[in-house]
Amino acid sequence: MKALITGTSSGVGANIHKFADWSIIDLTRKTVDLDYPQNITDAQIPHVDIIINNAGHDLGGKVLFVNHKFDQWQRILNTNLVSAMRITQLALQKNPNLIVVNITSTNNDKYWGNDLVYSLSKVALEHFGKMLKIDHPDVVIKEVRLGLTKTEFNNNRYKENHKPVDDLYSMPCLDPVLVASKIVDFINSHETFTRITP
Repeated sequence: MKALITGTSSGVGANIHKFADWSIIDLTRKTVDLDYPQNITDAQIPHVDIIINNAGHDLGGKVLFVNHKFDQWQRILNTNLVSAMRITQLALQKNPNLIVVNITSTNNDKYWGNDLVYSLSKVALEHFGKMLKIDHPDVVIKEVRLGLTKTEFNNNRYKENHKPVDDLYSMPCLDPVLVASKIVDFINSHETFTRITP
């Protein structure tokens, strides 16, 4: 099995390597910046058996929508949704029996406020998978609905506007190594949905 995983420079994506026995192709920001999906080329997406749409960020987020800078929320949608769609499309053109794994968020269960664009991107990613399954019934669609996990996510949220970083991880949160092991077990199972929470 050959898998392409986005967002493997740190966090959950980086730790999947520890547990998967597949041949893994990493798609990191150094390979292609998913904030700009128009730069993703067919040559960058080889024939694979599994796509794991793991990359995601919330640049400038956790603010009221009216205060969220357009460039920042456009980049969130590009990475979290549009690039995932583009990569999946290119992979599907080469393998009609693809396994697509979408990493969404427990924000899909309930929207808590002040994080509209990130939450919208994850709800849209969930529904992209459901619609894709209707158009391409031979594709296996799996969703991991992930709760708060201790990664660089919070630091990256504030990296451009230098706002004070709230200690998001003072709340109960998941360990990315444990999450990665659960994701690999889930992908290797016949299940199509899992929720991982603290």
